[in-house]
Amino acid sequence: MSDIKMDEAHLPTDLLELAHRLLIAAQAAPASEVQKLVEAGAPTWYQDDSLGWSALHYAAERKEPQILEILLKGGAIWNSVDKWGRTAGEVCISLGDEEGWEIIRNEGIRSEMLHHALAGPSSPQSDSSTNMKLKAEDKTSAGDNLTFLKSKLTWDVGKDGKERVLDADGNGVMMGWEEPLMVEHVKLMTHDHPNAQPGAEGMTIMNVGFGLGIVDRLFQSTQSPSHPKPLNHTIIEAHPQVLQYIKDKGVDKLPGVRILEGRWQDFLLDPERLGEVLQGTPGGMGYDAIFVDTFAEGYEDLKAFFEVLPDILEPENGIFSFWNGLGATNATIYAVSSSLAELHLEDVGLDTTWHDVLIPESLREEVWKGVRRRYWELPGYKLPIAKMKLM
Repeated sequence: MSDIKMDEAHLPTDLLELAHRLLIAAQAAPASEVQKLVEAGAPTWYQDDSLGWSALHYAAERKEPQILEILLKGGAIWNSVDKWGRTAGEVCISLGDEEGWEIIRNEGIRSEMLHHALAGPSSPQSDSSTNMKLKAEDKTSAGDNLTFLKSKLTWDVGKDGKERVLDADGNGVMMGWEEPLMVEHVKLMTHDHPNAQPGAEGMTIMNVGFGLGIVDRLFQSTQSPSHPKPLNHTIIEAHPQVLQYIKDKGVDKLPGVRILEGRWQDFLLDPERLGEVLQGTPGGMGYDAIFVDTFAEGYEDLKAFFEVLPDILEPENGIFSFWNGLGATNATIYAVSSSLAELHLEDVGLDTTWHDVLIPESLREEVWKGVRRRYWELPGYKLPIAKMKLM
């Protein structure tokens, strides 16, 4: 058993005693004893000082699904992390316990859906209780979009030899290692679309968030001269330095390209400006392909974007995708976040297909040299492709 150190400043003496007993019981006692302690009011969320482990972590180490379920029903926090940032789900993964991991993952999905149901309609000014971010998770310019838009950006070449953009705090806004993922996004969004076939008029495309311009360059590229370039390519970007970068690169002068300067919320959440966004799409019916890769926005912002998709996505063949960096420093949170996004897309009438892409490049140490903190820790990427449901 671990050395459990209790902080007496946080709980009354009687609850401290119950918390201590529950942590011990989760390590070795039968399920019936754990159940009794939970029913007696033992705080299932409590974590020890030595490892930062909760009773859920210890139950995961035992590979005891019944105890996991008792603790979760008793209020254990599915995504509480230890001193190394690991949830109980990661303990299950490390031990090859798929059953235990699925119990924790399913509880995560249930609790997050309940949270959003109780919160009501999403607001881009609010945030999830789990503080799930598209890329980063802090209070600097990487954690607040309005702060980010006022921050100074730096373009340089990392130790891996690839271009990257860093914010004023040294956080990665976009990095060159992401390009293979963008290639897959663009390929899956365009290769079967009728307007991208030889002889067609070309697709109408919206990209929210320019970054290094990787995805926009790929959308502009064609596999052969017989494949049409985009008929209309709208880019929504708000950061003044990125807008200048776009002009310096001449992207705004490319045929069919239109730059809307501002946050996507300024355009898509304003009924009077929505018509401006849809200009250039046949009959104003929506875009053939929409991609979102913003920075310093929370999950609530992404959910709010989902909710306007029926108004801006072409209903018959339209394809939506987004940079899926939700909780990408933790495998369990990443799985729950992806499932949550799928369910919320389903709520607005879209079916999602996931494509697994290996990205070992993202784990190389030289990729992250000079970056304040990693926003990616996983060897695989879950790439979403969503389409309107067939009636």
